[in-house]
Amino acid sequence: IVEGRFATEDGLIVVATIAFGMGVDKPDIRWVAHADLPKSIEGYYQEIGRAGRDGAPADTMTLYGPDDIRFRRSQIDEGLAPPERKAADHARLNALLGLAEALGCRRQVLLGYFGEVAQPCGNCDLCQTPPETFDATTPVRKALSAILRTGEWFGAGHLIDILTGNLTEKMRERGHETLPTFGIGTEFDTRGWQAVFRQMAAHDLVRPDPARHGALRMTEAARPILRGEAGITLRHDTIKSAPRRPQVKMLVGEEDAPLLSALKAKRRALAEAARVPAYVIFTDRTLIEMAETRPETLDQMARITGVGATKLEKYGAQFLAVITGAQPEDLHPARRKLAGRDAGSLYDRLLAVQADLARGEGGIDKPVTCSSAQLAKLAEMRPADLSGIVRLLGDRRAERFGDAFLEVLREPG
Repeated sequence: IVEGRFATEDGLIVVATIAFGMGVDKPDIRWVAHADLPKSIEGYYQEIGRAGRDGAPADTMTLYGPDDIRFRRSQIDEGLAPPERKAADHARLNALLGLAEALGCRRQVLLGYFGEVAQPCGNCDLCQTPPETFDATTPVRKALSAILRTGEWFGAGHLIDILTGNLTEKMRERGHETLPTFGIGTEFDTRGWQAVFRQMAAHDLVRPDPARHGALRMTEAARPILRGEAGITLRHDTIKSAPRRPQVKMLVGEEDAPLLSALKAKRRALAEAARVPAYVIFTDRTLIEMAETRPETLDQMARITGVGATKLEKYGAQFLAVITGAQPEDLHPARRKLAGRDAGSLYDRLLAVQADLARGEGGIDKPVTCSSAQLAKLAEMRPADLSGIVRLLGDRRAERFGDAFLEVLREPG
């Protein structure tokens, strides 16, 4: 609590009490100030209710920006709650954002959240200075179309690149430069589109999907707009005043941030189960590289900095499942030891040759196979002649596979 004398805009000195935080039990609080976005509308309602309990006028002020939204999203994604709880938390954050980005009386919006109907209060900032608005049906339909055409698998960063025609490497990899929505959003720059997507979330038209690493999914409220059956109005002042200040440097790009949060959540769960610090599982640098490169196999995972053989064996499949959304193929332990090495791919080619010749060239002979350990040894040692294969596999197996294995072993790379 801060008590003292404060100067107003017209030069008057006011003696007042300003409350920061919780636990305030004084009737004459004149101001409640939030230095960042509260966690929920319920919490916000309780906190501002500490002002003016003596019946005299009181004011509240909340400061927030795009970084606050990203921070709240990452807090949700990095938590250990189940996916359905995370989805509900994102919906509650959308409701709070709806209050922050409101078009009209904030008291109406606030009470409407709790199911109450109220008349405009005439006292809030939006009643006294109504915001500049515009018909945003067309740009919102463009954004929703980009979401739909990419299968609802991407976050705002990549969608904005599509709308603005930013031909990134990821755009080429996915072929999204051929989409009809590529480059159709030139009416706004990147900052303007960020404000549009923020307001779309405030209207609960889109929600991040924790199961898809923050990819935006449309809600039912968005579908009439996409079909042209309904329109939507957005605030133009927040788009025009989108910040041009240097952005805070993020650990990863906006597109990879939700995946990084999911990887951190997995690391946290494993660390708590093992009762060790999180960095013992993997360091931040390792998780960042995972989020940016998105390995799809254990071989690719093994090439990530900080993923040695031991950690690949203990944690590789679990983190790969977070990245790909599916359980990776269950490799034989002998094959897993070769992950990330040339011997690994050589092992796979030898295994394929063995499958073709297991019953001989005609497919009618008695089956003969090599053990996984033998194939692994062959891939590591790469004997140059048939005698070397005989020493590793024995006469019977060398007779069946020797020439074919030598052909594979002599292939470059």
